[in-house]
Amino acid sequence: MKSNTTIIVIVTLLVAGLAYWYFFTGTGNEPPLSVTGATTNQAQMQFETLVGELQPVSFNTKIFADARFNALVDISTSISPESIGRIDPLAPLSAASSAPAPAPPPAPAPSPVAIPVPDGGSTGTSSPEQ
Repeated sequence: MKSNTTIIVIVTLLVAGLAYWYFFTGTGNEPPLSVTGATTNQAQMQFETLVGELQPVSFNTKIFADARFNALVDISTSISPESIGRIDPLAPLSAASSAPAPAPPPAPAPSPVAIPVPDGGSTGTSSPEQ
């Protein structure tokens, strides 16, 4: 039992030492590829020439000022709220028929709003519906 513990401690120290060397000595942070001194072949030179000839992309935005574009109408349909499903969707169907449908959550109450009173200098509270 003692030899297993000794082996585990040695392996842990070895892994910690390797991790320290890799992360803190800077030798593990070298870039995998070096661009300096790279030889270029004919295909790479042709590709770089073609990339240099590319023109910037521009879009004609005059369509947004066109009367036909402005005459477009949104024909989306509103989605009506649907009833909530069963309380337990994994319950057998016979148990679901006897369970009542859950009630929708109550609407939140409006928070009081402070309205300054010009004559008294104090503030009063009022709800937004007033």
